[in-house]
Amino acid sequence: MDKSLESTPAFTSWDWACFGYTLVLGLLGLFWLGRWLREEQPDEPAPSSVTEALFGLGFALLAFGFIYPWVQATLIRQFQSEQLLPSASTQLLMGLMGQLVATALMVALWLALRNAVAWTPTAAPFLPPPTDPTEPNLPPNDPWSARSGLTPGIIGTALVCTIGLGLAGGVLWKAIHVAWEFVAAHGFPFAAPADEPQDVVQLVLDVPVPSRTFTMLTLTVAVGAPIMEEIAFRGMIYPGLKRLLPPSRLPAVILTGLLFATVHLSWSAALPLLGFGCFLCLVRDRYGLLACIAVHATFNFTNLMWLKLAPNASSL
Repeated sequence: MDKSLESTPAFTSWDWACFGYTLVLGLLGLFWLGRWLREEQPDEPAPSSVTEALFGLGFALLAFGFIYPWVQATLIRQFQSEQLLPSASTQLLMGLMGQLVATALMVALWLALRNAVAWTPTAAPFLPPPTDPTEPNLPPNDPWSARSGLTPGIIGTALVCTIGLGLAGGVLWKAIHVAWEFVAAHGFPFAAPADEPQDVVQLVLDVPVPSRTFTMLTLTVAVGAPIMEEIAFRGMIYPGLKRLLPPSRLPAVILTGLLFATVHLSWSAALPLLGFGCFLCLVRDRYGLLACIAVHATFNFTNLMWLKLAPNASSL
């Protein structure tokens, strides 16, 4: 907290402008989020069997938790010598290749087992009227059927809501951290975790924009990660949990959000990521998986630009 306050005297006009812009959008996002939640209606589970749900859930965890880091580490070792480590841009390229391999394997599973990845919307009020009242009214489960969610209005509204969640989560974390430090100083046996940004945030701050490293960082963060993570978390893990934990989707939403926040290994970003992960489950149900990918990519790219334009404000 003290480090955050120390950065404010160094604010430039860009820092103040980006801080104010984010604050206004965040408050608007919280208002829109409340309206979004009031409009939520019953959701139809994706038409997968329990076996398909278990298979998709397990394969997503394998692809994201093992295949992606294994491919990245294996490729980095190929470029590593006893005297020299690969450059940051090369390591990022290897990470991007790991993301692409994991994504390709998940798409291949969908081609073989069509209900392993849930592409299309399932929220009742956003589907056409049913032709047969006895059957779930779901469009074909493929990316083409989910394209209706790719509109500027949908992506913009969801993006502003995520900024609101990030603002609320960040403020709540600061309050918890201050309280934790206080009680730890007065006998609480567990010290507060370090209030440090994610490693990727520090890398963004350190890397100049006109460089190969920043280009690779942008591709990894704003293209590779959103595609891989959304297919894994909102396309496979969340629908699988929703099928396995009926009748309400709430446990699946919360578990998906918790898992999404946990794998990013950051105390300071945990609450914003929890809200982000839960909210994208609702976006998937209402507008489909492509909308989740677009919102995630736009959110990551916006954060990249904010970190470069307003590095002091981003440390708050």
